[in-house]
Amino acid sequence: MKALAREDFREARIRFQEAVEIFPESGRAHYGLGVALLEFDELSQARRHLREATKLEPSLIEAFYQLGVIALREDKLDEAEQALRKALETQPDHAAAQSAFSQVLERGGKLKDAETALRRSLVLDPFQPTSFLRLARMYVRVHAEGPAIQVLEEGVRLNPREKVQSEADLSLLYNELGILLAHGGKYAEAIDALGRALSLPGATPEIAFNLGWAHAAKGESQTALGYFQQYLNLADASAPGVRVATNVVAHLRQRIERQSE
Repeated sequence: MKALAREDFREARIRFQEAVEIFPESGRAHYGLGVALLEFDELSQARRHLREATKLEPSLIEAFYQLGVIALREDKLDEAEQALRKALETQPDHAAAQSAFSQVLERGGKLKDAETALRRSLVLDPFQPTSFLRLARMYVRVHAEGPAIQVLEEGVRLNPREKVQSEADLSLLYNELGILLAHGGKYAEAIDALGRALSLPGATPEIAFNLGWAHAAKGESQTALGYFQQYLNLADASAPGVRVATNVVAHLRQRIERQSE
C-alpha cells in the first residue's frame, strides 16, 4: 500500500500483481491492483480485480467506491448507483462517494437529490473546488444564478491557495464566479475574480478572454484589448474563441482610434 500512498502507480501495479499471484485470496491485494490499473485507464481489468476484492472482503468500502467511479466513467448509471449505494450504506460520511453519487443522480435527471448528495459531500469535506463548481453549475442549469454565485463565493472562501490540492481547480472556481458576476453587471467584482483566476498556476487562456469581455463591458477598451491579445497569444489557433477575439480586437482598436482623435 506504500506505493499507492505515495502515488507511485507503476510500482504499485508491479507489487500488487505479485501479491495477487502469491495470495489470490487476498481482497486487499486485488483492491490495490484494481486501483493501480485504474490509473492506467485499464478499466475492464480494474473492475475485475475490484469486484474480486469485494467478494473476498465485503468490508472493503473503497473497492465499492472505485467500482462506482469506473461505472460512472463509462456512463453505466445503474451499475454506478448500485456500487455507490453499497459504499454509502456502510460509510455514509464518505465524502468522495457522496460526490460521485450526486453525479449519478444528476445524470439521471434527479437534480434535487443530486443537490442534496453534493451538499452532504461538501459538509463532510469542504476542500473540493470542483464540487463547488459542479453545484454552482447545477443551479445555473435551472437559472438560479444568485444561489450559484453564493456557492462559488463560499467555495473560494473555504479553499484558499494553501489548502487546495490543485490551484488549477481553484482557478476554474474563480473564473466561473467572474463570469456570473459579469452577467449580473457587477463588472468590478467580476474583474477581481477573473484576475485571481488568471494569476493561479494552470489558468486557461479562456480566462484572459473573459477578462477582456468584462473590461470591455465596463468601457475599459484599452485594458480589454490587452487581455484579448493575451488570449490570442495563448490560445490554440483552432480554439472556437479565436475568431471572435480577432474580430473584437479589430473593433476595439477602431474604437480606441476614434476616441483618441
